[in-house]
Amino acid sequence: MSGIVPSRRSVVAGVAGMTLAATIPAGRASAGSVEPLAEGYVIPGERAFPTGMAYDRRTGHFYVGSAEDGALYRGHLTRPEAEVWSPKEQDSRRVTSGMTLDRDGRLYVGGADTHTLRVYDTRTRRLLATMNGAVSGFLNEITVADDGLAYATDSYVPVIYRVAREGGRWRIEHWLDVAASPIDWVDGAVNLNGILTAGRHLLTVNSNTGQLWRIDRHTRQAVQVDLGGHPLRNGDGLALRGDLLYVVQGSYYEGARPQVTVLTMANDLSRGRYSARYDPPGGFLHPSAIALTARHALVVNSQYNRWREGLPPVTPFRISTVPLAGAQPPS
Repeated sequence: MSGIVPSRRSVVAGVAGMTLAATIPAGRASAGSVEPLAEGYVIPGERAFPTGMAYDRRTGHFYVGSAEDGALYRGHLTRPEAEVWSPKEQDSRRVTSGMTLDRDGRLYVGGADTHTLRVYDTRTRRLLATMNGAVSGFLNEITVADDGLAYATDSYVPVIYRVAREGGRWRIEHWLDVAASPIDWVDGAVNLNGILTAGRHLLTVNSNTGQLWRIDRHTRQAVQVDLGGHPLRNGDGLALRGDLLYVVQGSYYEGARPQVTVLTMANDLSRGRYSARYDPPGGFLHPSAIALTARHALVVNSQYNRWREGLPPVTPFRISTVPLAGAQPPS
């Protein structure tokens, strides 16, 4: 957390900001021709500080969580304001980080530095499972593969978790020992953050080094993605559509540019070339998470930097809607 002086394990210079992540969940259908409201969406509360986001293409609902008190909110593409879906501190939930949905409508909620991962039935709002990662960790971003296996990053402990449901029981395991892999790691700093599945691979970004990594889910082999000299510092939420990878970049450190970067990816995901960016009029307020509708991106303005520094937030808290056709050329 803030105030930690990192000891380095890698030779990569620099420290990127603390960010929280979310990915786009898998979905079997679409919410039809419904598109987001142009003015975006309000998350109620004077200190909501929304973090991760999960979007259900089948229903048009989206979910976000609060870094301040662990409340969960649900909104819909057709309504300008979200509502409290699960109140603060429900199920001992004090903070949230990354979120995603699986094909059966189950909501996975990361617990940040409480090192927890909870799973909810969105139809009944019932808590299905609570699992724990490393005690000293920061369980951050979560993604679910087509085979139902979920993967989660830990930003403080060099591990990627795998979550499975077998025989009606949920379990979490330390799936990848990041310290034994080629992935660069900076002790005491924010490292692996956003994560998503793409066929047999995972993609995950290191917020600190700006590196993007491709990991084979079958062999666990990690390969650094060639970004053509364009590091993704402060990298956070990820979304992939076709050959385009959307990377949210926050603004925790002074001089960092809050934006969504678009990379054109090679077929095997070994390379990505910076092709566009989103930086709308008025800008983002420490963006953290992204989800894609048919023609727009939903981007969470977390203001997490202000939360960390104890500064008053800009209210109301908002989710921005950005037309995908409005990308700006590289700069």
